[in-house]
Amino acid sequence: MRRLYRAPIDSQGVKAEAARRPRLVWAVGVVVMVLSSFAAFGIFLAKAPFGYDLWAYVLAARHLLAGEPLYAAQPEVPFGPYGEYHYAPPAAEPFVLLAPLPFEIATALFMAVNAVIAVAIAVHLIRPLPRAAQPWAAAAFVLFLPTILEIALGNLNLITVALCLIAWSLRARAAVAGTVLAFAIGLKLLPLTLVLFYLASGRGRIVAWTLAVGIVGLVVTAIVFARDFPAYVSLLFALKDSQWAAEFIASMRPAELAAILGSPIGRWLLPVAAVGTAILGGLAARRYTRDETHLHHLALAFAPYLASFGLLWFPYLVTALPLMASTLHRALLLPRPKTRGLLVASLALGWLLLQIVGEQNDLVPIAAHFLGLVVLLAVALAVVLLPRWANATESGAARVTA
Repeated sequence: MRRLYRAPIDSQGVKAEAARRPRLVWAVGVVVMVLSSFAAFGIFLAKAPFGYDLWAYVLAARHLLAGEPLYAAQPEVPFGPYGEYHYAPPAAEPFVLLAPLPFEIATALFMAVNAVIAVAIAVHLIRPLPRAAQPWAAAAFVLFLPTILEIALGNLNLITVALCLIAWSLRARAAVAGTVLAFAIGLKLLPLTLVLFYLASGRGRIVAWTLAVGIVGLVVTAIVFARDFPAYVSLLFALKDSQWAAEFIASMRPAELAAILGSPIGRWLLPVAAVGTAILGGLAARRYTRDETHLHHLALAFAPYLASFGLLWFPYLVTALPLMASTLHRALLLPRPKTRGLLVASLALGWLLLQIVGEQNDLVPIAAHFLGLVVLLAVALAVVLLPRWANATESGAARVTA
């Protein structure tokens, strides 16, 4: 009887192949990152003329220097005409440095500042990822259209995201974290729901410092900007009572999408998600400290959508960048290849949906952003829940065996 011969397994060859695969993935990712950078720069150049939003800040700073009112007598909310200022009075003060300069030079300087902040955020978010995934994540970051548009427009959303990330990184020092968070909220009200997250996660001292600094800031603002402060308060109430978003969506085409987004689910899903990710996410972070950073980024991603018009402002989507990086990291750590691949593909789909653009009065891009946020929410929750379900199943099976 012939004895079957089995060739010995070349363990060194298997190990070499296993080590070579991540290097190949990394190398291809670097090529994709370089190509994405060129594409992003081309898209950026196509957005000229630059500084559309920056002009409102620079013009407000010029009004400050001239002793003129900051706000229009009858402001149009939530989006006014070119140059109309809709932010807190102190937010205009740093732009006094740019006000005397020709606007083209002021725009170039501020875009450079925003670009440096974007790079810093990218390094902070991408560094924890596995090495093979880093260039792919960098490619997705640089080719994210909301970030490109944010830099081209010259707004403060990236600065706000950076301040929120700094506050979270310094959460062990309540006074510093609370002060930074108060500045982030004072700069733009976007991250207001993070106060609920910090409170629900048991970080009451940070909330106390945030409120204290915020109250002091309001008092100082009311005194220093006594003429403009009542107009600012009136502007906030006008924003709260504005039905512009609902009317705008109802007037757009196709009518079928307008009906969906104008329905109770379409109107309330994202505001409920904003509050829910802040409160429920904070409670979960209090119990599961290993997940607290991911849950913070989840609350930050949905914070802008507390107001109904948040969905209509494309650059607000930059608040989703930390959540996408955290979700990718957690998805790549899942043990099952099929689950890992499905979640990474779903995250890529969400990334793609969040940057679809279209023609004026076209509701398809807004509906795509809405769907992209829903997909991102589902994937971000899945990467938290799936490992816990797997651990619970294994623990149950071990108890049955014992």
